Amino acid sequence: MWSGLKMIVVMFLIFFLFVELEVPAGAQIQEGLSDGPSSPFTKSRLSVQVVAGALFGPVSWVHDHAAFDYAQTNLRFGWMATDPKERRYLGRGNFELMFELTNSVVFKGSGNYLRGFTLLGRYNLLLSNPKWVPYFQLGVGAIINDAYKDMSQSAIGQAFEFTPQGSIGLRYIVSREWTFDVEAMYHHISNAGLSDGRNGGINAVGGFVGVTYFFDELWH
Repeated sequence: MWSGLKMIVVMFLIFFLFVELEVPAGAQIQEGLSDGPSSPFTKSRLSVQVVAGALFGPVSWVHDHAAFDYAQTNLRFGWMATDPKERRYLGRGNFELMFELTNSVVFKGSGNYLRGFTLLGRYNLLLSNPKWVPYFQLGVGAIINDAYKDMSQSAIGQAFEFTPQGSIGLRYIVSREWTFDVEAMYHHISNAGLSDGRNGGINAVGGFVGVTYFFDELWH
């Protein structure tokens, strides 16, 4: 199985490769109704998103670990990095960078908490229907935890662990400031081999619901 650091590198290479895959300048572009001049999905707009849900693990075809399930709440601060453009393979949309503070409470398995931060890159797909905005995102972060203190498990080997992850989501635009959000996530926890003998890792999947607020004073 690839180490956590190798997963991180591959995920970011794949994500940022798409930044260059734009339709040539002479191509016909159909502008969506959700990306006009008053849309929040234009460069430099700011937002805050809160999502909460649960993740269930392990999902693994290599290791046989005990159950590790946790409820997670994420507070995300977003910055629109690009204006909407037509991109080959992705469709019309824009890239968003996010900083996330994350807190998890373990309700089944070793330990009690996972706390840390994540850096995320998101692509918002702007459809002709102005009410719906799908997105996908990749990210990597770090957490501190107390699960490593349980020496009977080998999945989490130290207090500091890495968290590469990927999500797909869907926003429903409620108003010019608010969206209602649902999201599915794959979440990996490991220490990239920094803890000899205990780095089986956790692969968890789950879902979230939440809301996003776009700061009104930044709208044109």
